[in-house]
Amino acid sequence: MNDWIGLLISFAYLGLILLIATRLAHWPHEMSRTFAHIMVANWWLIASLVLKSYWAAMAPPLFFVVFNLLNAIFNWIPAINSKNRFKNLGTVYYALSVALLTHFTFMDPQLRIAGGLGLLAMGYGDGMAAVIGQFYGKHTFSIFRGHKSYEGTLAMLVSVIAVSALYLTWQLGVINWPVLLMIALIATGVEAISPYGLDNLFVPLLTALLYIITIF
Repeated sequence: MNDWIGLLISFAYLGLILLIATRLAHWPHEMSRTFAHIMVANWWLIASLVLKSYWAAMAPPLFFVVFNLLNAIFNWIPAINSKNRFKNLGTVYYALSVALLTHFTFMDPQLRIAGGLGLLAMGYGDGMAAVIGQFYGKHTFSIFRGHKSYEGTLAMLVSVIAVSALYLTWQLGVINWPVLLMIALIATGVEAISPYGLDNLFVPLLTALLYIITIF
């Protein structure tokens, strides 16, 4: 497929997510932001199918590093910002982690699996942790100024295992369960201790790195 068409598809998908998120802005507990957080992770699956060149793959995440930073400053789209957007730059870290994963893994078919695993673990795992934690998080804890709940942390663990198993089955047709469980546990631990939205940076990069180290 022509990369220009692939870019059009990529930006159309990401733009649709932003549009839907603005329509969800009235939902409680920052659900619009969580929706965007989860759905953006699927961009990696789309990009793997429609983008072929390095710069075409890098264009969307680089654009959103700049856009999300400006949005945090000027609050153009409040639906995707944290309530305390100056203290929590999670959306910027999210786009930066996608850019780094794309740079280091996208052009190698084997490494690309690691990049996708990192992004999906962060998108779905952290996203579901937020949903469950906000609605059902009755038992809370705080480490390094990161306020979490045991319910949300458990949701993170289960979600990372589930999405990783589905992704690896699709990509490889086989699952190395000891490796997957080890990565899921570490990713969940990192999410639990990361304050100020930094889990959006640490979880995907560490997940991808652990997969590369253990598999290769």
